[in-house]
Amino acid sequence: MAKLKEKIQQALKHDRQLENTLDDISESQENLLKNHSNPVFNQKDKNKILKKFSELQSIGKYLHRYKKLNENNYNQDAQEEKENIETILLKGGISYNKYIWHSENSENTCDVCKSLDGKEFDFYEEVPERPHPNCKCTVEIVEDTSSNGDFERAKEENSNTNRISSENQNPQTSTPQPTSKAPQLNPAPKTPTLPQSQRWIKPCNGPIVGQYGEQRSTHVHNGIDIAVPVGTPIKAVADGTVYYAGANDPKGYGQYVIITHKINGKIVTSEYGHLSSWNVHAGEQIKQGQIIAKSGNTGHSQGPHLHITIREGVYKGTPVNPNKYFDY
Repeated sequence: MAKLKEKIQQALKHDRQLENTLDDISESQENLLKNHSNPVFNQKDKNKILKKFSELQSIGKYLHRYKKLNENNYNQDAQEEKENIETILLKGGISYNKYIWHSENSENTCDVCKSLDGKEFDFYEEVPERPHPNCKCTVEIVEDTSSNGDFERAKEENSNTNRISSENQNPQTSTPQPTSKAPQLNPAPKTPTLPQSQRWIKPCNGPIVGQYGEQRSTHVHNGIDIAVPVGTPIKAVADGTVYYAGANDPKGYGQYVIITHKINGKIVTSEYGHLSSWNVHAGEQIKQGQIIAKSGNTGHSQGPHLHITIREGVYKGTPVNPNKYFDY
Protein backbone atom coordinates (compact mmCIF):
# COMPACT_ATOMS: atom_id res chain seq x y z
CA MET A 1 0.00 0.00 0.00
CA ALA A 2 2.68 2.41 -1.14
CA LYS A 3 2.13 6.16 -1.21
CA LEU A 4 -1.04 6.01 0.89
CA LYS A 5 -0.40 9.52 2.20
CA GLU A 6 -0.06 10.88 -1.34
CA LYS A 7 -3.30 9.17 -2.39
CA ILE A 8 -5.19 10.79 0.49
CA GLN A 9 -3.69 14.20 -0.24
CA GLN A 10 -4.59 13.97 -3.93
CA ALA A 11 -8.14 12.87 -3.09
CA LEU A 12 -8.55 15.89 -0.81
CA LYS A 13 -6.97 18.29 -3.29
CA HIS A 14 -9.11 17.30 -6.26
CA ASP A 15 -12.21 15.96 -4.46
CA ARG A 16 -12.18 12.80 -6.52
CA GLN A 17 -11.49 9.11 -6.09
CA LEU A 18 -12.56 9.45 -2.45
CA GLU A 19 -14.32 6.07 -2.53
CA ASN A 20 -11.20 4.36 -3.90
CA THR A 21 -9.10 6.06 -1.24
CA LEU A 22 -11.45 4.82 1.48
CA ASP A 23 -11.06 1.30 0.07
CA ASP A 24 -7.26 1.68 0.21
CA ILE A 25 -7.51 2.78 3.85
CA SER A 26 -9.69 -0.24 4.71
CA GLU A 27 -7.23 -2.59 3.02
CA SER A 28 -4.36 -1.02 4.95
CA GLN A 29 -6.27 -1.40 8.23
CA GLU A 30 -6.90 -5.04 7.41
CA ASN A 31 -3.18 -5.66 6.90
CA LEU A 32 -2.30 -3.83 10.12
CA LEU A 33 -4.70 -6.02 12.07
CA LYS A 34 -3.18 -9.17 10.58
CA ASN A 35 0.29 -7.95 11.50
CA HIS A 36 -0.91 -7.10 15.01
CA SER A 37 -1.90 -10.74 15.55
CA ASN A 38 1.26 -12.11 13.90
CA PRO A 39 3.59 -13.72 16.49
CA VAL A 40 6.64 -12.69 14.47
CA PHE A 41 6.31 -9.21 16.08
CA ASN A 42 7.16 -8.39 19.69
CA GLN A 43 4.59 -6.69 21.91
CA LYS A 44 6.25 -3.27 21.68
CA ASP A 45 5.98 -3.27 17.90
CA LYS A 46 2.43 -4.62 18.07
CA ASN A 47 1.52 -1.57 20.15
CA LYS A 48 3.01 0.68 17.45
CA ILE A 49 0.98 -1.14 14.80
CA LEU A 50 -2.22 -0.72 16.82
CA LYS A 51 -1.53 3.00 17.30
CA LYS A 52 -1.20 3.45 13.54
CA PHE A 53 -4.38 1.42 13.02
CA SER A 54 -6.27 3.83 15.31
CA GLU A 55 -4.85 6.86 13.50
CA LEU A 56 -5.81 5.36 10.15
CA GLN A 57 -9.29 4.67 11.51
CA SER A 58 -9.62 8.36 12.44
CA ILE A 59 -8.50 9.41 8.97
CA GLY A 60 -11.06 7.06 7.43
CA LYS A 61 -13.86 8.48 9.58
CA TYR A 62 -12.94 12.07 8.79
CA LEU A 63 -12.60 11.29 5.07
CA HIS A 64 -15.98 9.54 4.94
CA ARG A 65 -17.60 12.46 6.75
CA TYR A 66 -15.83 14.95 4.47
CA LYS A 67 -17.17 13.11 1.43
CA LYS A 68 -20.77 13.18 2.69
CA LEU A 69 -20.62 16.84 3.75
CA ASN A 70 -19.16 17.82 0.39
CA GLU A 71 -21.87 15.94 -1.48
CA ASN A 72 -24.53 17.86 0.47
CA ASN A 73 -22.80 21.25 0.15
CA TYR A 74 -22.03 21.67 3.86
CA ASN A 75 -18.90 23.54 2.87
CA GLN A 76 -17.82 24.90 6.24
CA ASP A 77 -18.15 21.57 8.02
CA ALA A 78 -16.47 19.80 5.11
CA GLN A 79 -13.52 22.19 5.39
CA GLU A 80 -13.22 21.38 9.12
CA GLU A 81 -13.03 17.66 8.37
CA LYS A 82 -10.45 18.31 5.64
CA GLU A 83 -8.30 20.24 8.12
CA ASN A 84 -8.63 17.41 10.66
CA ILE A 85 -7.28 14.94 8.08
CA GLU A 86 -4.44 17.23 7.03
CA THR A 87 -3.45 17.74 10.67
CA ILE A 88 -3.24 14.00 11.29
CA LEU A 89 -1.22 13.55 8.11
CA LEU A 90 1.21 16.28 9.09
CA LYS A 91 1.66 14.75 12.54
CA GLY A 92 2.72 11.48 10.95
CA GLY A 93 -0.63 9.67 10.98
CA ILE A 94 0.44 7.89 7.80
CA SER A 95 3.63 6.00 8.52
CA TYR A 96 6.63 5.65 6.24
CA ASN A 97 8.09 3.00 8.54
CA LYS A 98 9.33 -0.29 7.11
CA TYR A 99 9.35 -3.86 8.37
CA ILE A 100 12.59 -5.87 8.10
CA TRP A 101 12.64 -9.66 8.44
CA HIS A 102 15.48 -11.16 10.50
CA SER A 103 16.28 -14.88 10.25
CA GLU A 104 17.86 -16.56 13.26
CA ASN A 105 20.57 -18.29 11.16
CA SER A 106 20.62 -21.57 13.05
CA GLU A 107 19.83 -25.22 12.37
CA ASN A 108 16.16 -24.25 12.39
CA THR A 109 16.65 -21.76 9.56
CA CYS A 110 14.86 -23.18 6.54
CA ASP A 111 15.17 -22.08 2.93
CA VAL A 112 12.09 -19.90 3.26
CA CYS A 113 13.55 -18.10 6.28
CA LYS A 114 16.85 -17.60 4.45
CA SER A 115 15.06 -16.12 1.45
CA LEU A 116 13.20 -13.68 3.73
CA ASP A 117 16.28 -12.59 5.70
CA GLY A 118 16.74 -8.84 5.33
CA LYS A 119 13.61 -8.40 3.22
CA GLU A 120 11.80 -5.09 3.63
CA PHE A 121 8.02 -4.71 3.69
CA ASP A 122 5.93 -1.56 3.40
CA PHE A 123 4.28 -0.65 6.72
CA TYR A 124 0.80 -1.26 5.29
CA GLU A 125 1.66 -4.62 3.72
CA GLU A 126 0.74 -7.93 5.31
CA VAL A 127 3.89 -9.60 6.69
CA PRO A 128 4.02 -13.42 6.32
CA GLU A 129 3.87 -15.59 9.42
CA ARG A 130 6.72 -17.86 10.49
CA PRO A 131 6.92 -20.72 7.98
CA HIS A 132 7.27 -23.60 10.49
CA PRO A 133 6.68 -24.29 14.22
CA ASN A 134 10.37 -24.15 15.19
CA CYS A 135 11.01 -20.86 13.45
CA LYS A 136 12.29 -18.07 15.67
CA CYS A 137 12.62 -15.38 13.02
CA THR A 138 11.58 -11.87 13.98
CA VAL A 139 10.45 -8.74 12.20
CA GLU A 140 11.37 -5.28 13.44
CA ILE A 141 9.89 -1.91 12.63
CA VAL A 142 12.41 0.55 11.23
CA GLU A 143 11.28 4.03 12.17
CA ASP A 144 11.17 6.79 9.57
CA THR A 145 10.77 10.18 11.22
CA SER A 146 11.14 12.25 8.06
CA SER A 147 7.37 12.39 7.55
CA ASN A 148 6.91 14.15 10.90
CA GLY A 149 8.95 17.22 9.97
CA ASP A 150 7.55 20.60 9.05
CA PHE A 151 4.41 20.09 11.17
CA GLU A 152 4.88 23.26 13.19
CA ARG A 153 5.78 25.27 10.08
CA ALA A 154 2.76 23.96 8.18
CA LYS A 155 0.52 24.67 11.16
CA GLU A 156 1.77 28.26 11.30
CA GLU A 157 1.21 28.70 7.55
CA ASN A 158 -2.35 27.39 7.86
CA SER A 159 -2.97 29.74 10.79
CA ASN A 160 -1.73 32.74 8.78
CA THR A 161 -3.85 31.74 5.78
CA ASN A 162 -6.97 31.41 7.92
CA ARG A 163 -6.27 34.80 9.58
CA ILE A 164 -5.88 36.58 6.24
CA SER A 165 -9.00 34.90 4.90
CA SER A 166 -10.93 35.99 7.98
CA GLU A 167 -9.71 39.59 7.66
CA ASN A 168 -10.76 39.75 4.01
CA GLN A 169 -14.22 38.39 4.65
CA ASN A 170 -17.10 40.87 4.89
CA PRO A 171 -19.13 39.82 7.93
CA GLN A 172 -22.19 41.65 6.64
CA THR A 173 -22.32 39.72 3.38
CA SER A 174 -21.11 36.33 4.48
CA THR A 175 -23.68 33.55 4.50
CA PRO A 176 -23.63 31.30 7.59
CA GLN A 177 -23.05 27.67 6.74
CA PRO A 178 -25.34 24.95 8.09
CA THR A 179 -23.81 22.83 10.76
CA SER A 180 -24.12 19.07 11.02
CA LYS A 181 -22.79 18.85 14.57
CA ALA A 182 -24.99 16.75 16.81
CA PRO A 183 -26.15 17.93 20.23
CA GLN A 184 -24.32 16.50 23.19
CA LEU A 185 -25.91 13.30 24.38
CA ASN A 186 -25.51 11.60 27.71
CA PRO A 187 -24.48 7.94 27.72
CA ALA A 188 -26.54 5.52 29.76
CA PRO A 189 -25.53 5.46 33.45
CA LYS A 190 -23.24 2.76 34.73
CA THR A 191 -24.97 -0.30 36.12
CA PRO A 192 -23.75 -3.14 38.37
CA THR A 193 -22.19 -6.14 36.66
CA LEU A 194 -23.32 -9.75 36.67
CA PRO A 195 -21.82 -12.14 39.24
CA GLN A 196 -18.66 -13.82 37.94
CA SER A 197 -20.42 -17.19 37.65
CA GLN A 198 -22.95 -15.69 35.23
CA ARG A 199 -20.51 -13.65 33.13
CA TRP A 200 -20.75 -13.94 29.36
CA ILE A 201 -17.83 -14.50 26.98
CA LYS A 202 -16.33 -12.08 24.48
CA PRO A 203 -17.57 -12.51 20.90
CA CYS A 204 -13.96 -12.44 19.61
CA ASN A 205 -10.47 -11.45 20.64
CA GLY A 206 -8.96 -8.20 19.44
CA PRO A 207 -8.04 -4.70 20.56
CA ILE A 208 -10.85 -2.34 21.53
CA VAL A 209 -10.84 0.63 19.15
CA GLY A 210 -14.21 2.12 20.08
CA GLN A 211 -15.44 2.46 23.65
CA TYR A 212 -19.00 2.47 24.97
CA GLY A 213 -20.25 5.99 25.62
CA GLU A 214 -17.77 7.76 23.35
CA GLN A 215 -19.05 11.03 21.90
CA ARG A 216 -18.98 10.64 18.12
CA SER A 217 -19.58 13.41 15.59
CA THR A 218 -23.31 12.63 15.31
CA HIS A 219 -24.10 10.35 18.24
CA VAL A 220 -22.94 8.64 21.40
CA HIS A 221 -21.41 5.23 20.72
CA ASN A 222 -23.82 2.63 22.13
CA GLY A 223 -21.48 -0.37 22.12
CA ILE A 224 -17.85 -1.33 21.65
CA ASP A 225 -15.76 -1.85 18.52
CA ILE A 226 -13.32 -4.76 18.41
CA ALA A 227 -10.70 -4.53 15.67
CA VAL A 228 -10.36 -7.89 13.90
CA PRO A 229 -9.56 -8.90 10.30
CA VAL A 230 -12.45 -9.60 7.94
CA GLY A 231 -13.54 -13.21 8.29
CA THR A 232 -12.79 -13.59 12.00
CA PRO A 233 -15.24 -16.09 13.60
CA ILE A 234 -17.78 -14.39 15.86
CA LYS A 235 -19.18 -16.29 18.86
CA ALA A 236 -22.48 -15.91 20.66
CA VAL A 237 -21.78 -14.26 24.01
CA ALA A 238 -24.42 -16.40 25.79
CA ASP A 239 -27.19 -18.94 25.21
CA GLY A 240 -30.16 -17.44 23.42
CA THR A 241 -32.47 -17.30 20.42
CA VAL A 242 -31.70 -15.58 17.13
CA TYR A 243 -34.06 -12.63 16.79
CA TYR A 244 -32.74 -11.48 13.40
CA ALA A 245 -29.96 -12.36 10.96
CA GLY A 246 -29.11 -10.85 7.60
CA ALA A 247 -30.10 -7.69 5.75
CA ASN A 248 -27.58 -5.25 4.48
CA ASP A 249 -28.18 -1.97 6.29
CA PRO A 250 -25.79 0.39 4.39
CA LYS A 251 -26.30 3.31 6.80
CA GLY A 252 -25.80 1.34 9.97
CA TYR A 253 -24.79 -2.17 10.97
CA GLY A 254 -24.46 -3.49 7.43
CA GLN A 255 -25.01 -7.23 7.77
CA TYR A 256 -25.87 -8.08 11.35
CA VAL A 257 -27.22 -10.62 13.83
CA ILE A 258 -29.37 -10.04 16.91
CA ILE A 259 -29.74 -12.62 19.69
CA THR A 260 -32.13 -12.46 22.65
CA HIS A 261 -31.10 -13.85 26.03
CA LYS A 262 -33.01 -14.41 29.27
CA ILE A 263 -31.27 -13.26 32.45
CA ASN A 264 -33.17 -13.79 35.70
CA GLY A 265 -36.47 -13.56 33.87
CA LYS A 266 -35.49 -10.43 31.90
CA ILE A 267 -34.77 -10.08 28.18
CA VAL A 268 -31.34 -8.85 27.10
CA THR A 269 -30.25 -8.62 23.45
CA SER A 270 -26.82 -8.76 21.87
CA GLU A 271 -26.31 -7.14 18.45
CA TYR A 272 -23.35 -7.95 16.19
CA GLY A 273 -22.73 -5.49 13.36
CA HIS A 274 -20.64 -4.97 10.18
CA LEU A 275 -20.46 -8.71 9.46
CA SER A 276 -19.19 -10.24 6.24
CA SER A 277 -21.46 -13.30 6.59
CA TRP A 278 -23.70 -15.15 9.05
CA ASN A 279 -24.68 -18.80 9.46
CA VAL A 280 -27.73 -18.66 11.74
CA HIS A 281 -31.39 -17.83 11.15
CA ALA A 282 -34.26 -16.23 13.04
CA GLY A 283 -35.75 -18.51 15.68
CA GLU A 284 -32.67 -20.72 15.96
CA GLN A 285 -31.56 -21.72 19.47
CA ILE A 286 -27.94 -20.72 20.09
CA LYS A 287 -25.40 -21.96 22.64
CA GLN A 288 -22.75 -19.77 24.23
CA GLY A 289 -19.55 -19.87 22.17
CA GLN A 290 -21.29 -21.07 19.02
CA ILE A 291 -19.95 -19.49 15.82
CA ILE A 292 -22.77 -17.35 14.49
CA ALA A 293 -21.03 -15.19 11.87
CA LYS A 294 -17.78 -13.80 10.51
CA SER A 295 -16.60 -10.24 11.02
CA GLY A 296 -16.50 -7.77 8.17
CA ASN A 297 -16.58 -4.14 7.12
CA THR A 298 -20.16 -3.69 5.88
CA GLY A 299 -22.55 -0.82 6.50
CA HIS A 300 -21.38 2.46 7.97
CA SER A 301 -17.89 1.28 8.84
CA GLN A 302 -14.46 2.82 8.41
CA GLY A 303 -12.27 -0.24 8.71
CA PRO A 304 -12.67 -3.93 9.55
CA HIS A 305 -14.10 -4.52 13.02
CA LEU A 306 -16.96 -6.01 15.01
CA HIS A 307 -19.44 -3.68 16.65
CA ILE A 308 -21.40 -5.21 19.52
CA THR A 309 -24.22 -3.55 21.41
CA ILE A 310 -25.91 -4.98 24.50
CA ARG A 311 -29.46 -3.80 25.19
CA GLU A 312 -31.71 -4.51 28.13
CA GLY A 313 -35.12 -5.32 26.71
CA VAL A 314 -36.11 -6.51 23.27
CA TYR A 315 -34.63 -5.10 20.04
CA LYS A 316 -34.10 -1.34 20.34
CA GLY A 317 -34.16 -1.56 24.11
CA THR A 318 -31.87 0.49 26.36
CA PRO A 319 -28.16 0.12 25.48
CA VAL A 320 -25.88 -0.60 28.42
CA ASN A 321 -22.14 -0.91 28.88
CA PRO A 322 -21.22 -4.40 27.62
CA ASN A 323 -18.80 -4.62 30.56
CA LYS A 324 -21.84 -5.30 32.70
CA TYR A 325 -22.11 -8.70 31.03
CA PHE A 326 -18.64 -9.62 29.82
CA ASP A 327 -15.06 -8.45 30.36
CA TYR A 328 -13.22 -6.71 27.55
